[in-house]
Amino acid sequence: MITNAFNEYKNEYAFDNVYGHLIEILKRNLDISTESGVVHLDIGCGYGAIAEHITGEVGRVYVGIDANKSGLKSLKDRGFETHEHFLESQEDALSFFERVIGDRKLGSISMLDTLEHLPNGLSILKAIATLASKHSAMVAISVPNIQHRDIGFKLALGSIAYTDAGLLDHTHVMMYDYDHLDRVLRHAGLRICDQNHVRVNHSDQFFPRDHPVLQNATTIRTFLKYVRANVNDQDQINQFVVAALPCEPITGPTFEAVRDVDRPFLSIVTRTQGKRIHTLVEYFTCLAGQVCRDFEVFVVGHRLSLERQIAIEQVIEDLPLWLRDKTKLIRVDHGNRTHPLNVGFAQANGRYIAIHDDDDIPMGHWVDSFRKLAIENDGALLRCVSSLQHVETVSLRGRDGVRSIGKTGPFPSEFDFIQHLSGNYSPNNTLAFPRGVFHHLNMRFDENLTTTEDWDYIMRVASVVGVASSPEITGTYQWWEKGNSLAMHTDNEWALNKAWIQEKLDARPILIPAGTVRKILSLWEHANNVATQLDAVSHRNAIIEGQLGAMSQYDIDVQAQMKAISDHVNFLKSEIDRNRNEAVDQQYLLREIGDIIDSTSWKLSAPMRWPKRILGARSSRLTDHLGSSVQQLQETKRRLLSSRSWRATRPMRAVARLFKVHPI
Repeated sequence: MITNAFNEYKNEYAFDNVYGHLIEILKRNLDISTESGVVHLDIGCGYGAIAEHITGEVGRVYVGIDANKSGLKSLKDRGFETHEHFLESQEDALSFFERVIGDRKLGSISMLDTLEHLPNGLSILKAIATLASKHSAMVAISVPNIQHRDIGFKLALGSIAYTDAGLLDHTHVMMYDYDHLDRVLRHAGLRICDQNHVRVNHSDQFFPRDHPVLQNATTIRTFLKYVRANVNDQDQINQFVVAALPCEPITGPTFEAVRDVDRPFLSIVTRTQGKRIHTLVEYFTCLAGQVCRDFEVFVVGHRLSLERQIAIEQVIEDLPLWLRDKTKLIRVDHGNRTHPLNVGFAQANGRYIAIHDDDDIPMGHWVDSFRKLAIENDGALLRCVSSLQHVETVSLRGRDGVRSIGKTGPFPSEFDFIQHLSGNYSPNNTLAFPRGVFHHLNMRFDENLTTTEDWDYIMRVASVVGVASSPEITGTYQWWEKGNSLAMHTDNEWALNKAWIQEKLDARPILIPAGTVRKILSLWEHANNVATQLDAVSHRNAIIEGQLGAMSQYDIDVQAQMKAISDHVNFLKSEIDRNRNEAVDQQYLLREIGDIIDSTSWKLSAPMRWPKRILGARSSRLTDHLGSSVQQLQETKRRLLSSRSWRATRPMRAVARLFKVHPI
């Protein structure tokens, strides 16, 4: 073990640090109700922060081993058994451990944040594994995680900082991630059975605080966090805390002996439900004619009945020997239509992985076109072009076949990232995905999607590795008039999946390929021009609307004037009718008044009216009443008829009527 002149590692116990996590993993894996006297051996104990908890919560006799005298003195002063020793070799360590335990029963062993300090760590682990196997004891180990994102983000941008203690303690001689820890333990004869890692958002490497990759609001940190979090769940683990049991040790080096392996160029993943065996036969016929044979095929049968499975196996059995040896059937009996893609991609060994459905047609240079494109664009998402062909199934002499309907039309000759934000313009058979995005970046197909899972994956991959396009047409994408995916899912389902994909893209920073800025600027200028034109149109519309409003008001005024004229005309008509009626009445009344004045009765009674004339009253003459109104004439008639002289001559008029004499 190595001591540190700059730090004594005198850390306090806490439920959420490495000590608390160790006690928790021991309590959930050990029978703490066993007999007393069972020993817990703490190797590299330091100041023994777990000692009281081992005795109080786990019920073990605590024994500490270290080379740090100060830590051992602290433990001894607290009443715990300690032993000073410097771990040198496997044999020496095992012999020392056995002397310490003696004839006592060993129940568990811990070695916290010590392994990384040991240049002979594997040898010491082998000694621990041998001791644990002899006593059937569980071993708990903790080491700092070299994969914490605080280290990785800074290292990616050229910064590494060793410190007096912590993740990059300057006394560390070995760095561990989970895979390396597991591999070393397996070589020592220990197999991990449980884990209780310590996770922290900000580690002791979270400095300097003004570094852009450590500031939460920066785009680069958000992007790196997104990519890193997808790879595995170790990005925020500060220390690995694992429980292990003795096992058969594995052999070979603990390090990566082979830096790379020979792989086929292309792995082809073909989903099938076995419903169109005739198209599967045609598809394999086309694969048999490929110019480049550097590929393998994984036929992923999804929810196959026995009958369909046998039919697919027969198709594979009938293939040429070289192609049959490259083809494997994988049965998947659960999950939605997306799950078989993840299964197939996980099995793929090729440098690139392509999806090719069982009912599409690859041309003879399909594989070779990808191979040529990869020469100058290795690692990018590769894209060629496919033609769209509408087809239907026909039956001829009892055998199914395919018949084209209408003309073919090619998909766009170049991958346009901006265009693809709105929808998918790249069918499966036009693409080859680099192996690394699935196997190293852990980018999986989203199994929450029931449609457009390929579009979602294309956009996520393209935003990280970019796309290399070739305008060459290399296949036919067949669209079935009946039984296509569009008809099998509701419009609402398609809309929801599309919205979810676009929401995911909008929720994080994305890398855009070179040349996209110019396209965005062009689109922006076009949008501004359209906006300017719309503003001009809107202004013209406002003027026209104003003119229409004025014309409408003028129309209202004209209509009001016309109504007034009409009302006046009607009034005049009524006045004319009234005047006409009044003139008739006047004529009638004048005639009656004239008849009275001209009558014999009125003339004979004239002497009766003389006294009034003497007093100045004028005699009644018809001409005096020519300008009188109807009411005035009626009043004159009434006055004449009610006069004393007219009443006095009433008998004369009665006699005249009796003898039918002209009125008098």
